[in-house]
Amino acid sequence: MSELNLNIEPTQFKNILVGVDESEQGYFALANAIHQASEDGAKLTIATILEMGDLSTIEALHLDFIKEKRAEFEANLARYKEYALLKGATNVEAVFEDGSKAGEVLVQEIAPRVGADLIIVGAHSREGFWGSLGSQAAYIARHAKVSSMVARKES
Repeated sequence: MSELNLNIEPTQFKNILVGVDESEQGYFALANAIHQASEDGAKLTIATILEMGDLSTIEALHLDFIKEKRAEFEANLARYKEYALLKGATNVEAVFEDGSKAGEVLVQEIAPRVGADLIIVGAHSREGFWGSLGSQAAYIARHAKVSSMVARKES
Protein backbone atom coordinates (compact mmCIF):
# COMPACT_ATOMS: atom_id res chain seq x y z
CA MET A 1 0.00 0.00 0.00
CA SER A 2 1.38 3.40 -0.96
CA GLU A 3 2.07 6.09 1.60
CA LEU A 4 -0.59 8.77 2.00
CA ASN A 5 0.92 12.18 1.20
CA LEU A 6 -1.15 14.99 2.70
CA ASN A 7 1.44 17.67 2.02
CA ILE A 8 -0.74 19.28 -0.65
CA GLU A 9 -1.41 22.99 -1.01
CA PRO A 10 -4.96 24.03 -1.89
CA THR A 11 -5.48 25.71 -5.24
CA GLN A 12 -5.32 29.46 -5.24
CA PHE A 13 -7.70 30.40 -8.02
CA LYS A 14 -6.86 33.19 -10.44
CA ASN A 15 -10.02 33.48 -12.59
CA ILE A 16 -13.35 32.65 -10.99
CA LEU A 17 -16.49 32.48 -13.12
CA VAL A 18 -19.88 32.61 -11.43
CA GLY A 19 -23.16 32.04 -13.23
CA VAL A 20 -25.99 34.03 -11.68
CA ASP A 21 -29.70 33.76 -12.33
CA GLU A 22 -32.58 35.42 -10.53
CA SER A 23 -32.90 32.85 -7.76
CA GLU A 24 -31.88 32.63 -4.13
CA GLN A 25 -29.44 29.85 -5.04
CA GLY A 26 -27.93 32.07 -7.75
CA TYR A 27 -27.41 34.87 -5.25
CA PHE A 28 -25.81 32.39 -2.86
CA ALA A 29 -23.42 31.33 -5.64
CA LEU A 30 -22.53 35.01 -6.18
CA ALA A 31 -21.83 35.51 -2.46
CA ASN A 32 -19.56 32.45 -2.42
CA ALA A 33 -17.76 33.56 -5.58
CA ILE A 34 -17.13 37.03 -4.14
CA HIS A 35 -15.72 35.45 -0.97
CA GLN A 36 -13.44 33.09 -2.91
CA ALA A 37 -12.24 35.84 -5.27
CA SER A 38 -11.46 38.11 -2.32
CA GLU A 39 -9.69 35.30 -0.47
CA ASP A 40 -7.54 34.35 -3.47
CA GLY A 41 -7.09 37.82 -4.98
CA ALA A 42 -8.68 36.42 -8.13
CA LYS A 43 -10.44 38.05 -11.04
CA LEU A 44 -14.20 37.51 -10.78
CA THR A 45 -16.34 37.17 -13.89
CA ILE A 46 -20.08 37.33 -13.26
CA ALA A 47 -22.13 35.80 -16.08
CA THR A 48 -25.84 35.81 -16.81
CA ILE A 49 -27.30 33.87 -19.69
CA LEU A 50 -30.63 34.41 -21.40
CA GLU A 51 -31.66 30.86 -22.14
CA MET A 52 -33.50 31.13 -25.44
CA GLY A 53 -34.77 27.56 -25.19
CA ASP A 54 -36.91 28.60 -22.21
CA LEU A 55 -38.83 31.18 -24.21
CA SER A 56 -42.15 30.22 -25.71
CA THR A 57 -42.40 30.35 -29.50
CA ILE A 58 -44.49 33.51 -29.30
CA GLU A 59 -42.03 35.17 -26.89
CA ALA A 60 -39.05 34.16 -29.04
CA LEU A 61 -40.65 35.71 -32.11
CA HIS A 62 -41.52 38.92 -30.26
CA LEU A 63 -38.44 41.12 -30.53
CA ASP A 64 -39.62 43.64 -27.92
CA PHE A 65 -39.92 40.87 -25.32
CA ILE A 66 -36.35 39.71 -25.96
CA LYS A 67 -35.06 43.30 -25.82
CA GLU A 68 -36.83 43.80 -22.47
CA LYS A 69 -35.33 40.58 -21.06
CA ARG A 70 -31.84 41.54 -22.25
CA ALA A 71 -32.13 45.01 -20.73
CA GLU A 72 -33.34 43.47 -17.46
CA PHE A 73 -30.47 40.94 -17.37
CA GLU A 74 -27.87 43.59 -18.19
CA ALA A 75 -29.21 45.92 -15.46
CA ASN A 76 -29.02 43.04 -12.97
CA LEU A 77 -25.44 42.29 -14.05
CA ALA A 78 -24.46 45.90 -13.33
CA ARG A 79 -26.00 45.53 -9.85
CA TYR A 80 -24.12 42.25 -9.26
CA LYS A 81 -20.83 43.85 -10.29
CA GLU A 82 -21.40 46.86 -8.05
CA TYR A 83 -22.27 44.54 -5.15
CA ALA A 84 -19.11 42.44 -5.71
CA LEU A 85 -16.92 45.54 -5.65
CA LEU A 86 -18.68 46.77 -2.50
CA LYS A 87 -18.06 43.39 -0.82
CA GLY A 88 -14.31 43.44 -1.50
CA ALA A 89 -13.69 41.88 -4.90
CA THR A 90 -11.25 44.13 -6.74
CA ASN A 91 -11.15 42.83 -10.33
CA VAL A 92 -14.70 42.22 -11.56
CA GLU A 93 -16.09 41.73 -15.06
CA ALA A 94 -19.72 41.18 -16.08
CA VAL A 95 -20.66 39.05 -19.10
CA PHE A 96 -24.05 38.63 -20.75
CA GLU A 97 -24.72 35.88 -23.30
CA ASP A 98 -27.66 34.03 -24.74
CA GLY A 99 -28.01 30.51 -26.01
CA SER A 100 -30.18 27.43 -25.97
CA LYS A 101 -28.76 25.94 -22.74
CA ALA A 102 -27.19 28.12 -20.04
CA GLY A 103 -24.86 25.39 -18.75
CA GLU A 104 -23.40 24.74 -22.18
CA VAL A 105 -22.81 28.45 -22.80
CA LEU A 106 -21.11 28.83 -19.42
CA VAL A 107 -18.84 25.77 -19.80
CA GLN A 108 -18.18 25.70 -23.55
CA GLU A 109 -18.02 29.42 -24.41
CA ILE A 110 -17.57 31.75 -21.46
CA ALA A 111 -15.20 29.70 -19.25
CA PRO A 112 -12.53 29.21 -21.96
CA ARG A 113 -12.86 32.80 -23.17
CA VAL A 114 -12.26 34.31 -19.69
CA GLY A 115 -9.65 31.69 -18.69
CA ALA A 116 -11.72 30.45 -15.72
CA ASP A 117 -10.05 28.02 -13.35
CA LEU A 118 -13.14 27.74 -11.10
CA ILE A 119 -16.82 27.82 -12.05
CA ILE A 120 -19.43 28.45 -9.36
CA VAL A 121 -23.20 28.10 -9.82
CA GLY A 122 -26.15 27.78 -7.48
CA ALA A 123 -27.96 24.53 -6.90
CA HIS A 124 -31.19 23.76 -8.71
CA SER A 125 -33.90 26.35 -8.36
CA ARG A 126 -37.60 25.56 -8.55
CA GLU A 127 -38.48 28.93 -10.00
CA GLY A 128 -38.90 28.05 -13.68
CA PHE A 129 -37.40 30.48 -16.19
CA TRP A 130 -35.09 32.21 -13.72
CA GLY A 131 -33.63 28.94 -12.48
CA SER A 132 -31.88 28.21 -15.76
CA LEU A 133 -28.31 28.08 -14.43
CA GLY A 134 -29.14 26.19 -11.26
CA SER A 135 -31.10 23.61 -13.20
CA GLN A 136 -27.93 22.92 -15.19
CA ALA A 137 -25.59 22.56 -12.20
CA ALA A 138 -25.12 18.82 -12.76
CA TYR A 139 -24.19 19.41 -16.41
CA ILE A 140 -21.66 22.07 -15.37
CA ALA A 141 -20.07 19.86 -12.71
CA ARG A 142 -19.83 16.94 -15.14
CA HIS A 143 -18.56 18.80 -18.22
CA ALA A 144 -16.38 21.63 -16.87
CA LYS A 145 -12.71 21.23 -17.72
CA VAL A 146 -11.80 23.13 -14.54
CA SER A 147 -12.85 22.92 -10.89
CA SER A 148 -16.50 23.59 -10.24
CA MET A 149 -18.59 24.34 -7.17
CA VAL A 150 -22.34 23.99 -6.76
CA ALA A 151 -23.30 26.36 -3.97
CA ARG A 152 -26.41 25.24 -2.11
CA LYS A 153 -28.14 27.47 0.38
CA GLU A 154 -30.03 25.38 2.88
CA SER A 155 -33.63 26.38 3.27
